[in-house]
Amino acid sequence: MLAAVVRPAIVQDPIPFGARRKNEMVAYSRRHYGDATWHLKPRVIVLHYTDSGTYRSAWSTFAGDTASLGELPGTCAHFIVSQDGVIHQLVPTTVRCRHAIGLNQAAIGIEMVQVGGRSAHWSDQQILHRTRQIRAVVALVRWLQATYGIATGDVIGHAMANGSRFFRDDEHWRNDHDDWLAVDVKQLRRML
Repeated sequence: MLAAVVRPAIVQDPIPFGARRKNEMVAYSRRHYGDATWHLKPRVIVLHYTDSGTYRSAWSTFAGDTASLGELPGTCAHFIVSQDGVIHQLVPTTVRCRHAIGLNQAAIGIEMVQVGGRSAHWSDQQILHRTRQIRAVVALVRWLQATYGIATGDVIGHAMANGSRFFRDDEHWRNDHDDWLAVDVKQLRRML
């Protein structure tokens, strides 16, 4: 018999996501996914890094609800994992968060605090070799997989989003991010 997956310690630090932002998500979802809802039924986990050096700067960006690519709601993520391994939850996993074009209707977004560097591969590797942070990420991903029945093959990097089996965008938008390359996600998946 397999042991139950234990929920890791998660610090609740919600961003403002009230009726106005939910209505923005409804309108965005109608345009991009053909369904008018802010509710999320998770089937994918998308890995990101913040391209900033602190948790607070990432939290502030997501809390701001500033238009991205000319549309609201602003970007956000469900979780941010600090470099010291603290997992922060910003948005409930039942709420759509705008973090990966074509997947916001199906994906939980996890950001990891990491500055950009020489390349996306370099930045991904910094996280993979930062013991407390990567242990927390792996524990969070395992728990989310167990909670929502998400296959390891559906744990992807933002750079892989356009190729996901769940990708859909009725406005024909595509992702151009290179954070969490397939080669680095493969390394993370082995840890799961």
